[in-house]
Amino acid sequence: MIASFHALTHISTSKFATFLTQHVQAHRHFNSQLHIPDKRLDQIDTLQHNVLFYELTNLSDPTQIVHLTELAKKLKLVIIAQSRHFANFAFEVGAVDFLTTDVTTSRIEKCFEKLIHLCPIASAAEQKYQQNIDEEHTKLPSSHIVVKDVGKVRLIDIKDIVWVNGAGNYVELHFIEGSAPVLHRETMKNIEQQLEPEGFIRIHRSTLVRRHAITELMPTDSGDYKVKLKNDTYLNLSRRYKGCLESIISPMV
Repeated sequence: MIASFHALTHISTSKFATFLTQHVQAHRHFNSQLHIPDKRLDQIDTLQHNVLFYELTNLSDPTQIVHLTELAKKLKLVIIAQSRHFANFAFEVGAVDFLTTDVTTSRIEKCFEKLIHLCPIASAAEQKYQQNIDEEHTKLPSSHIVVKDVGKVRLIDIKDIVWVNGAGNYVELHFIEGSAPVLHRETMKNIEQQLEPEGFIRIHRSTLVRRHAITELMPTDSGDYKVKLKNDTYLNLSRRYKGCLESIISPMV
């Protein structure tokens, strides 16, 4: 894929500058990133650079406001500030997005998605990229799950997954070794269809678990059950799924 964005940054908050740089350098749509020194807004070459991440620290400089307004007409301007009080100003000068310096990775991803959407070349390239990923996905053995992340694609071996919990259009994959769970954009219905042949069962409307990972069933006062896994994780088993589970693990009880 040919990268679409050549970014400039003017960030005063060092922690956020490092955070942003890591994500820009890892993302497939960014070809370059260059830091601009103070008071050089009037010298930016908008033919060479098409994205500017600019941190506002005050609004007392009228020249800064004029330059940012003009730049927003020629490139994609993202305003950053420590306070949300600058948000209105950001959109008044024509910024495509506004970020605070304490944003999460997820929020940075949404900003990048907006930049891609606003750039026809990047949007077309992203569509082609996703099509290629989907085609590769169909070629993979069913023993893997493809997880799309910022700037990369992860292949998760189903054998490493112990249980799954879901919320809306996302599921969280939990692993044998206790490593950090991975967020995957997929519905519980679809992930259940993929994992059921691999020995997973539904114990709650938002929980799937590997059958062989279950070691104990403990009744609760409400009539539900607590399920204990080999890694000492405790999960809730709702009455709705109790009959199905008991028929599968009958040798245990």
